[in-house]
Amino acid sequence: MIHHTAIIDKNAVIEDGVSIGAYAVVEGKVRLDKGVKVLPYAHLTGETFIGENTTIGTGCVIGEAPQILGVREPVGKVYIGKNNIIREYVTINSSSVPDKSTALGNDNFLMAFSHVAHDCKITNNVVICNGALIAGHAEIQDKAFISGHVVVHQFVRIGRLAMIGGLSRVNQDVLPFMMAVGDSRVWGLNLVGLRRAAFKKEELADIKKAYNLIYRKGLSQKKALDAMKDLESESIKELIVFILASKRGICGPKKSTLFEKLFLDYPYFVRSKITDRAKGG
Repeated sequence: MIHHTAIIDKNAVIEDGVSIGAYAVVEGKVRLDKGVKVLPYAHLTGETFIGENTTIGTGCVIGEAPQILGVREPVGKVYIGKNNIIREYVTINSSSVPDKSTALGNDNFLMAFSHVAHDCKITNNVVICNGALIAGHAEIQDKAFISGHVVVHQFVRIGRLAMIGGLSRVNQDVLPFMMAVGDSRVWGLNLVGLRRAAFKKEELADIKKAYNLIYRKGLSQKKALDAMKDLESESIKELIVFILASKRGICGPKKSTLFEKLFLDYPYFVRSKITDRAKGG
């Protein structure tokens, strides 16, 4: 299952059922668990662990040094869990300190040319689309969706089931369940993601109330949090904990100019309504 042109370091650990394609390089203390598939020209290095049944696409570079001035060699580790699909030319850097890892959980899908920098934490069932760039120390929680060519600032957190629209620039935390578009602005709820996650009507109603309190009522953050405490669902508790833990602050509401309302917001609203009707919504 290992192509004769592949280069495998004597310190690497290769478990049963691993497939390694032509001209791939596996060097250093890399460990590939059962069923891992490494496609041609991939380069795996450093203290990198890749879990069961994960696919590493053509030309990926995983475990290289963090992109920090003055750092030339891998410093820390990379941990990648089970059943991930990492497509062609994705780059994932090692952590910036020896006792920590740049970490991906299970069942994530990283599309071509996306980048995950040092010390990032990506949990489970996350989708990162083509060309998205995730800067150092960022955290992306379960089932978040990062669209194409999004840029995420270092130390930013993106909450569970959040969605980031294509070409967006995210420099503040995105709350769970929200949809952020453009320059770190929340346009609404990720209703499609919430429905697919089978949220109950009562919980969806509470999330909509929380959204209105945070982004529509003109309340201070403290007053919005105080009002949210009357909503007792687990999702609301998750939102409150996320806000209180924020160090960079949370993304603000969408504020449109007249031009944006006429040429951007209204067409987007119409397209959304047409899509909902086509799906029977």
